Amino acid sequence: MGRTYLSAAIVAAGFLALPIAAAHADEVSDLKTEAKALQRQNEELNKRLAAIEKRQKLLDARAADLSMPVKAAPIVPVDDSLCWKGICAYGVIDVGYGWQAHGSAYNPFVTSGVDEGITKGNNRAMFAATPNGLSQSTIGLKGSTELLPGLTGLFKVETGFNPMSGVLPNGNASFIQNAGVPQTAWTALGDSSRDGQIFNGQAYVGLSSPLYGTVTIGRNNSFLLDELLAYDPNGGSYAFSPLGFSGTFSGGGSTEVGRLDQSIKWTWIYGPVHAGVLYQVGNYGNSGNSSWVHDDLQGTAGFNYQGLSVDATGAYIRGMINGITTPLTTAQMAFGANALAATISDNTSAMVTAKYKFTGPVKLEVMGGYEWMQFANPSNRVNSGFVSNYGTTFTFVNNAAFPNDKILQMAWIGAKWQATDHLVVQGGYYHYWQNAFGNGAINVVTTSAPAGAAASLTKSSFGVAGCSSNYSTSCSGYIDYASLVLDYVFTKHFDMYAGVMYSTGAGGLVSGYLNSWNVAPTAGARYSF
Repeated sequence: MGRTYLSAAIVAAGFLALPIAAAHADEVSDLKTEAKALQRQNEELNKRLAAIEKRQKLLDARAADLSMPVKAAPIVPVDDSLCWKGICAYGVIDVGYGWQAHGSAYNPFVTSGVDEGITKGNNRAMFAATPNGLSQSTIGLKGSTELLPGLTGLFKVETGFNPMSGVLPNGNASFIQNAGVPQTAWTALGDSSRDGQIFNGQAYVGLSSPLYGTVTIGRNNSFLLDELLAYDPNGGSYAFSPLGFSGTFSGGGSTEVGRLDQSIKWTWIYGPVHAGVLYQVGNYGNSGNSSWVHDDLQGTAGFNYQGLSVDATGAYIRGMINGITTPLTTAQMAFGANALAATISDNTSAMVTAKYKFTGPVKLEVMGGYEWMQFANPSNRVNSGFVSNYGTTFTFVNNAAFPNDKILQMAWIGAKWQATDHLVVQGGYYHYWQNAFGNGAINVVTTSAPAGAAASLTKSSFGVAGCSSNYSTSCSGYIDYASLVLDYVFTKHFDMYAGVMYSTGAGGLVSGYLNSWNVAPTAGARYSF
């Protein structure tokens, strides 16, 4: 009987244990499922981190648009980007004040407000607002989405603005505003690829593949502009660098084509090597000349290896507006009050840039470059009275400004040193020069003036051959710039800076200038997001 009860008890205990074992088995199965899910999440996280690190290394080697020069060392990495469903907002606001020994009054249509370098219009000592001193104030949207495995669709639209007035930059308007005004009373003026458009920065849509590269169509930066931003120690600053202050160099001779409408741009990266091709075709509106072609072909190639980065870039541009330098006179305004004068040319440009980033306790980047530009009379002449894509009428057009090819060259060298986790010291020396490209002679006119009086001189309509004075814009000449900037980065979003730029020139490059030198100290603050 006792054995019977014992057997029954064992059987009963076994039945009671079955649900407990089953419950335990289910719990173990759930834990395994959760562990696998966590493992997959970790794998995905590691992949994302690896991709982010790869992109960051590339950005460090080739400077990103409008980035801070050096970020303060973060204690804990935090992703505070403004992104939603693959679309991100970004921007920077840069404000400041400065003084100039020879400047020109503030103009809200000029992206920097004032002209910190020497220009034809600098006419007075002054203290003024200096927006966008270290970088262009910008707000933009960009986004990407996976279309197929290994194929991503992307877009970007951005607008630069003057934060001291809220006005969109408009280079053409700055000249129209000064039309008929005496040179001694000019406000700041400057030609620009930003001429009042809503999206005056980049605006494009494209496709990207890790294997085949990235193609963007719309309004793209020129490769020349990309390289200048990456290899200028001052990052294309308006207040401290002629590479930013003057758009001549980013456009292969004309700031008008530093950013290219109606363009297609292909870039490709494979390991340490990168390359690209850009093509733009279009015109400046109703030119009245169906045979006139304005196009731009550019190519670039380079590599990054163990701190060394080198790039070579070339461009050939036909039918370009190579620079608006002077407002219309009162007499010229009789042919159109809201008009401009333009010089048209075919240009060839070649640029070589390099930088080296030291590793170890000294955080230092040394960089520099050289650009060669050739200006020739256009192969297709442009009729007077054409209207640009931005609604400006060019009443006066010069198709014969270069009886001999003009050769303009720029060389620069500089450095960026992260002195502490928060303080960055940067500066550079810039020198550009041109040949004498005229082929005429100075005409000496004898008058009936009293004995001993100097004979009057008239300039040849084709410039003066072989001259090196400031008598004519076709004479050889040079301009030098030197700058030093201290930038204190509080956080990756906010920094304050102070610096000074000195500029001086001689010969044809300062012909017609009221002053041939300037000193411009500037201080400001930036907020980026």
